[in-house]
Amino acid sequence: MFAAVRFVIAMSGTPRTPIHDQDHAYEVEWTTISYRTIIFFILLGLFLLCLVIYLIAPHYVSQKLDQAVSWLVSARIQQDQPSKKHDAHFVNIDGTVRVRKGQSQQWIRADFNTSLEKGDFIQTSSDGVAQIIFTDGTNYVLKPDSLIVVEESQEDPVTKATKVAVQVTTGAVDLSTGKFGAQGSVSQVSFQNATASLGEDSRAVVRSDPKKDVHEITVDAGQADVTRGSSSLRLGQYEQATFNSQEPGLTRKTVIAPPALDSPPNMALTVSKDPKTTTVPFSWHAVPGAVSYHLMVSPSGMFSNLVVDKRIQGKTSFQIEGLEEGNYYWEVTATDARGVESQPSAPNKFNLVQQMDSSNKAFLEVNAPVIHGRVVEVTGKTEPGSTVIINNEQVFSIAADGTFRHFTSPLPRPGENQITITAQNRKGDTNTIHKSIVIE
Repeated sequence: MFAAVRFVIAMSGTPRTPIHDQDHAYEVEWTTISYRTIIFFILLGLFLLCLVIYLIAPHYVSQKLDQAVSWLVSARIQQDQPSKKHDAHFVNIDGTVRVRKGQSQQWIRADFNTSLEKGDFIQTSSDGVAQIIFTDGTNYVLKPDSLIVVEESQEDPVTKATKVAVQVTTGAVDLSTGKFGAQGSVSQVSFQNATASLGEDSRAVVRSDPKKDVHEITVDAGQADVTRGSSSLRLGQYEQATFNSQEPGLTRKTVIAPPALDSPPNMALTVSKDPKTTTVPFSWHAVPGAVSYHLMVSPSGMFSNLVVDKRIQGKTSFQIEGLEEGNYYWEVTATDARGVESQPSAPNKFNLVQQMDSSNKAFLEVNAPVIHGRVVEVTGKTEPGSTVIINNEQVFSIAADGTFRHFTSPLPRPGENQITITAQNRKGDTNTIHKSIVIE
């Protein structure tokens, strides 16, 4: 507390000798002021000062407030990033997918908030498919009845070199790597007692079946160095390494290439008054040595459920009728005279939309994107039941109220990149928003 003190000296009219103190009278007065009162008046003064400044220069004040809010948001994002930067994440989940964390004996249901770390087990059921992105941008797609273990997922804080290693215990996985951000980065996959190190921009399929004692890796793009004991092979495009546990070494094979897709082209839009009666023609390029083809069409980008599953002898085209309105993916494999089937082609996506007499735009809101290395987390809201496409990737994590969350594939280069978000509602109305992203 503070006290205001006043001394009042009362004296007689005739001067007296100072030593006679009994003729003097002293009066003391004080007023108590609390800290709260002082703080209140300080805040009131600051408020009045800010109000005067705002009235004099409102645009200047608004600009400074926007800068302050942007700084706080950026600081919050940077604060959150280190804890997430080295985590692997699910970017697509379809069907039953479970996770067992580290040394725990309990399996939990996987969701998009489940981060994956060293020692975690991921398992898909007979109806389950999962897509995971790791710290270096490597994508893993787990097929049904698969089990993998995360052995490494880290980044060196000094050199920025990444190391990702996954053990495929059983089942089949597709994996693809992007550009490595630093020298010394490693992306490895092991199965049975073999290990494969993949190069940049590589794609491979690993299958491991302990019951049938069949283990193989097939390279679709790029290259992979495969080691088993004292044996090692460098695989190029459309080469395969196989082995069984009863025999030493590795066996190299050349596999048939998948066909290149022709029509409908990727991201094609087909508008029809009655989609169910519309004939959709599919065509692809012939593959040397192929005697038959396998056409697959699915509403899921992971082909977890098929609406068309057709084997076609000697032709490179087929027509489909009776598809419901919606978004579809399609891919084709080729089979040679030995009965060996190629890997699936890179899928194309097409939209089948009912024609509507409407010029309205679909509702779409997009929040500020969050950057995780070269992967961008995009969240927003659209109309319930709408379809959202982000950089040609369909968003599967859309809630009943229209809110969505999506992790993009790794962006191709540092510097400025563009994210394109498109929403399409049930009426066929669309809306597109572009976001510029800077990757350091």
